[in-house]
Amino acid sequence: MTLPVRFSTLKAMDKSPAHYQHALGRDWSTGYLRKGTAVHAHLLGGADVVVYEGGVRRGKEWADFVAAHPGATILIPSEARDVVGMRRSLERHETAMRLLEGARERTIRWQMNGRDCQGTPDVVRAESVVELKTAKTAHPEWFVRDASRLAYHASLAWYQDGLRAAGLEDVNAAFIVAVESAEPWPVTVFELTRDALEVGRAMYRMWWERLMVCEASDHWPAYSEAIVPFDCSTGGGALIIDGEETSLESIGF
Repeated sequence: MTLPVRFSTLKAMDKSPAHYQHALGRDWSTGYLRKGTAVHAHLLGGADVVVYEGGVRRGKEWADFVAAHPGATILIPSEARDVVGMRRSLERHETAMRLLEGARERTIRWQMNGRDCQGTPDVVRAESVVELKTAKTAHPEWFVRDASRLAYHASLAWYQDGLRAAGLEDVNAAFIVAVESAEPWPVTVFELTRDALEVGRAMYRMWWERLMVCEASDHWPAYSEAIVPFDCSTGGGALIIDGEETSLESIGF
């Protein structure tokens, strides 16, 4: 059975089709992502969250604890402390909490060109979709840079289009509530511009077209199947080594 396309795997096409196939059905859990899952669970519902007090995450004690909590998000005490801090910081932010009120963690299903798609936006409100993101930084300038690299604008465009295709909502606005994952856990609320959403929409559609070609051909190449030139020429510009301008001739070439 062919799995529905989800954005979390579709974005792997930005690297290569091989990365997309590798991402299917895999668990990429890290401490950073575990804390994000736990904050979502506290505020939006979802995964069970438990704290492991046993020290190192290996050995029989760890294995027994995992077996006793199937499907749970398991934190260590330091991670749990950050989760509590993030939750309290969010709860003190009136705008963030207002935006996080709505239909939470509702899975939507739709079709694009006959292909099944699926997504679970964090919150859907009247005419808007909202994502809660934990971040290494919630600084307005730095977060936008990091979020663009992580294609958050593409995921929100994906959810907007999915909601419309499913006939559920006609959402025109998109927001990100970002909370920093380390003390003092600052919160910043972002509203995506029309241009940001259109750029994100173009990104996911480009990945989609590439996915359709790969599925039709059952061919999943990595970065390049051709020989790639490796060139270190300066193109007529200055050659800088250790902060000093030099030339190939001066170093014996």
